[in-house]
Amino acid sequence: MCKTAMVLTLADVIAIPGLALRTVVEPATPRALSWVTTSELSDPAQYLEGGELLLTTGLADQEWAAYVQRVDRAGVAALGFGTGLSHADVPPALVDAARDAGLGLVAVPESTPFIAIGKAVAGLLAEHERAATETALAVQQELTRVISRTDGPARALGVLGRAARGSAGLVDAEGKALVPARFRVPDAAVRALATLRAGTGIRAATETGAEGTTVVQPLGRGVDGPFLVLVTPGALDGMLRAVLVSTVALLTLDAERSWAAADAELRLRDRAATLVLDGAIDAGASVAALLTAAPAVPRRLRVLRATGVPDGVRARLARQHPEVLTTEQRDVTEAGTALLVDADATGAEELADLLASLGARVGIGPAVSAHDAETSDAAAGTALSVADDGSPVVGWDERFRGEVRAALPDHAARALTASILGELADEPELLRTLHSYLFHLGRWQPTADDMGIHRNTLRKRIARIERLTGRSVDTAAGRADLWVAVVGAAGSPGGV
Repeated sequence: MCKTAMVLTLADVIAIPGLALRTVVEPATPRALSWVTTSELSDPAQYLEGGELLLTTGLADQEWAAYVQRVDRAGVAALGFGTGLSHADVPPALVDAARDAGLGLVAVPESTPFIAIGKAVAGLLAEHERAATETALAVQQELTRVISRTDGPARALGVLGRAARGSAGLVDAEGKALVPARFRVPDAAVRALATLRAGTGIRAATETGAEGTTVVQPLGRGVDGPFLVLVTPGALDGMLRAVLVSTVALLTLDAERSWAAADAELRLRDRAATLVLDGAIDAGASVAALLTAAPAVPRRLRVLRATGVPDGVRARLARQHPEVLTTEQRDVTEAGTALLVDADATGAEELADLLASLGARVGIGPAVSAHDAETSDAAAGTALSVADDGSPVVGWDERFRGEVRAALPDHAARALTASILGELADEPELLRTLHSYLFHLGRWQPTADDMGIHRNTLRKRIARIERLTGRSVDTAAGRADLWVAVVGAAGSPGGV
C-alpha cells in the first residue's frame, strides 16, 4: 500500500518540541505552510508569496481587523504573535479579527526566538520533501507493478486516487465514466471537457472549487479521449504532480497497446468483409474466426453502404456490434463504408438510423444468401445514390420494388427522359396517347376508347411518336425505353 500525500500545516509547527507555541485561534481550514517570515510592517502584503507563517511582535500600532484582511488576501498560512515585548499577550482585537477571517493564530513566548521557528520549519520542510520523494517513488513502483495486469488501468487509477486522498477515473469526451464504470464525474470535469473539446489548444485543465482540485488530462489522442480525471481535496503538491505524470504516461502506453490491437482487429474485419463481398465465403469466415469475437458469416445477410461516416465510428461499431463485419472501400466507384448484417438477427434499419444520426447517408440492400452478398452490395450502392439530406436512409426494398425508373437518381432520370422523348416532350396530347397505349399493353381498341379517338387517329399518333423518338413500339426494347421516359415525364411539372 502506498503512502498518501503530505503537506505541512500550522498543526505540524505547533507540535515541534521546544518551540512552546500556543494555539490562540484554530484555522477554519488547514492551510499548506511553505515558509516562515518575519515583518513588523503595517502592510507586508507586497513582500509575501502566500503560504507563509507570518511572525510579528506588533511593534507598530495596528488596526488589527484591516491588518488581518490584508495578510489574509496575500495568502498567508497563519499568524504568529511574539508576546512579552510590545504586548504582554496577543491583542484581543487581533484574536477577534483572526477568528472572523478563519486564519490560524499562535502565541510565541518571549523565550522562543523567531529564528528558531524558521530553522525548525526548514528542517520539517526538508523531512517532508524527503518523505514526498520516497512516497512518489513508492507510488510509481506500485503503478509499474499493477499496470501490466488484466485490470491494470483500474488498479493504476486506484493507486493514484489513494495517493491523492481522492479519486481518479477515465472518461470519454462526453464525460461518461469508462474506468471504473461507477466513477463519479464531478461537474468541474464536465466543464473542463467542454473547454478541451472546443479546440482552444489547451492540453489539460485544472479547476479548484468546493469539491477540491480537479484535473482533466487527455491520454495520447487529444480531444477524442479518453481523459484522466483526478479529484483531490487539496492542492497538487510536487509528489502528487510526479505521480500524476507517471500515471498518465503508463495509461497512455496501455491505451496505445489497446489502440494497436483494435486497429489490427479492424484490418481483419475489413479483410473478412471484403472476401465475403468478393464471393470467397470460406476464406472470409476463416479470417473472421481470428477476431476476438469470432463472428460467423451469416447465412443470409444484408449489405449497408454508407458515406460520410465520421472517423472512429467503425471502431465503435466493432465494440458495440462485434457480429457485424465492416469494410472501408477505397475504390472511387465503391466509395464508403460497407456493413454486412445478419438478415435474420441484427436490425439493419437500427444501424442505418444510428449512422444517419451521426451525419452519414446510408443505402440498405435486400436480404440475400451470403453467396450473393455482391448483389446486395450493388443494390445498397444504388439506394445510397438517391439518398439525400431529406432522406438520409434509403432501403432498396422500400424505394425500388423492381421499378427501373426508381433506380435512377432524379437528375439521371430527367436526362434520360429528355433524351428519349426529344420533341415529343413538347406535345402533351401525344404523351398522354403514348402513356395510354403502353398502359393498355399496345392494344389498339382499349387505347382508342380511353383517349376518345378513332383507331386510325391513334395509329397516326403512334407513327408520329415513333418518328419523334426513334423508338419502335413493336419491340420490347423500344417499349421499355418509352415506358421509362413517359413515367419520368409524368413525374415532372407539367407531365402526363
